[in-house]
Amino acid sequence: MQNIVDLPEEIAKTNAKRVLIQLPEGLKRNSTEIIAAIEKSGVEVVYSIDATYGACDIRLEEARIMKCDAIVHVGHNKFYRDIKSEIPVIYWPWELESDITGAEFSGIKENVIGIITSIQHKNMMEKVKSRIEESGKTAIIGGQILGCWSGNAAKIERQVDAFLFVGSGKFHPLGIKSDKPLYTLDLETRKIEILDTKIFEKRRYASIFRARDAKSFAILVSTKEGQSELLRKAKRIKDYLQKNGKGACILVMDEINGEKLLGLQVDAYINTACPRITDGDFSKPMINATDVELLFSEVL
Repeated sequence: MQNIVDLPEEIAKTNAKRVLIQLPEGLKRNSTEIIAAIEKSGVEVVYSIDATYGACDIRLEEARIMKCDAIVHVGHNKFYRDIKSEIPVIYWPWELESDITGAEFSGIKENVIGIITSIQHKNMMEKVKSRIEESGKTAIIGGQILGCWSGNAAKIERQVDAFLFVGSGKFHPLGIKSDKPLYTLDLETRKIEILDTKIFEKRRYASIFRARDAKSFAILVSTKEGQSELLRKAKRIKDYLQKNGKGACILVMDEINGEKLLGLQVDAYINTACPRITDGDFSKPMINATDVELLFSEVL
């Protein structure tokens, strides 16, 4: 587990005199503690208060404007894909320890359970594994997943009967592409519940069905550094739609949300960024780039 006391030493390796720090929402309450620890070492800190959604979300422009020598990305480890940056980025995972006393693992019906989690709770995997085994079942540790990447779940899928996500929220587990039962262990309530992924699949197909009637589409591109290759994908989608008689335009923004899209004279949206964005609240049909061809498929 990385300790905040060790962070100034890591920053010193870059010879930075001023750093920009980024924190996920859950660590905002620790911001003053983190800033104090860094500035105690003589390094000036600028805190980017904008929401940070993952390791792909690096605030390079803010760092350039504020003339920072490095970026400290707290709460995430390095993105699974390389992100080019002329400003050094220090990834500093912030592991959290939670009490799982009282969690009822016996409620899981299946016998072989694959354990997956977010970066903050990787240190708890052995503890959860032991509790599952105490309930008479077998546990296999998959490891960390992201909302847009679930490779550690895929690698153990054939060995398990069900998955258990350890963490909070549905953002990460909904990225798993599997027909096997998916449970969640909420570390705040210590409740284990089965996640009905069919509800979200029904919403997905309902959006695709509604978007089939659209005559015009807005193709959404995020400017986040980890998603910089999305413009090429958006151009291919635009060409494909136009060849099929649809109107299409490309929109670029940092954070994609429903409020920014209000008033646009288009019939539907196509998201090329994080696939979990479509789970948000939008006034018109929103589909992911991977579902575009289904707009013209005879079978849905």
